[in-house]
Amino acid sequence: MPNSGIESRRQAAIEEGGTAYIARRQEILRTAAHIFREKGYEATLRDVAEALSTDRASIYYYFGSKEEVLQEIVREALAHDMAAARAIQRSNDSTPDKIRALIYSMVVGFAEFYPHMNVHVEDLGRIARQDSAWAVEIIEETRQYEALVRAILRQGQEEGALRGDISINVAAMSLFGMINWMYRWYRPTYPVAPEEIAASFAELFLAGIVPPASAA
Repeated sequence: MPNSGIESRRQAAIEEGGTAYIARRQEILRTAAHIFREKGYEATLRDVAEALSTDRASIYYYFGSKEEVLQEIVREALAHDMAAARAIQRSNDSTPDKIRALIYSMVVGFAEFYPHMNVHVEDLGRIARQDSAWAVEIIEETRQYEALVRAILRQGQEEGALRGDISINVAAMSLFGMINWMYRWYRPTYPVAPEEIAASFAELFLAGIVPPASAA
């Protein structure tokens, strides 16, 4: 990173929270997410700067490194899902409706935050291998999210709303696997709307885990 006092100026701008500064940071994040999706993490801040028709030095006024950019991309994507899952868990909806809401929030969030979620899913393995406070934070939040989903499924089993002969962990992993695999095929140009994808996923999942009498 250029050593010209820019780090202190960047920190001051972040703390001040000016509308234009925050908007530019978000623009850089969106562009970087697309670049990382297209070129992988080997992409550089120079690539991001070129896509924004600016020079690399100007990026450092907003972010200290490529790693910091990636961290913010992943943090934003995960925060969205965590907030939605906590609200769904606290609701008084039935377990099937909570599952529908969870799937809806994940799928629509995946589309809304595209390609941020792609970066998160694809880079989670590399994050897990890091020995940093941020990596620990993200892995812990991911585990908390998974625990929230398992808790909703477990409550459904205890209430008899879900089949009791299916492992909670298997059910949860199958749910995550179905949605996380979207990073391989979903693009904003996909001919099926995210809301319809979510509804289809919910019906496919519930058809296997809700007892026949309850489904009827």
